[in-house]
Amino acid sequence: MKQLTLLLIASSLTFAQVLGDPVALTQRGFGAKSIETQNIILSNAQVQQLIKTSQQPIESKLYRIYVAKNGDKSIGYGVLMNKKVRTKTVVALYLISQDSKIKSIEIVAFNEPLEYLPSATWLNIFDNKSAVNTLKLNQDIPTTTGATLSARAITDGARAALALLDIVKNTP
Repeated sequence: MKQLTLLLIASSLTFAQVLGDPVALTQRGFGAKSIETQNIILSNAQVQQLIKTSQQPIESKLYRIYVAKNGDKSIGYGVLMNKKVRTKTVVALYLISQDSKIKSIEIVAFNEPLEYLPSATWLNIFDNKSAVNTLKLNQDIPTTTGATLSARAITDGARAALALLDIVKNTP
């Protein structure tokens, strides 16, 4: 029994891939002098607003946002989103500019086999997209061969990240 448990733990760890540090990625992405971390707990009303705006179910009230700063001035945001792909999660960092456009997407952790990880070229499709874009797979975002579920999770995460940031920025 002990060997079976060790085998199960070892096999699950072979897929776990931590690919980046959100603070460092946000700082580098914006050329920021400092990063401020904000832990956000949404109210029930904010969760309902997020569900409506992002057009998807929301499983958590707790989120983390990184505010990139040069001195006292905010120059951009990193919004960390967890999404389930098949049975495991992908953690993506959505770098969003002051004008609420996606600057880039960085995959922070990917717990599925790496062959399902969307390419950097595909991720670049999101650059300069905002909430005015539909951000729907097979509409303005093409699928990627062999990683359709990953593509859906990242696309859904983009809509949720933009909506979440809008809610947070517009809440007194």
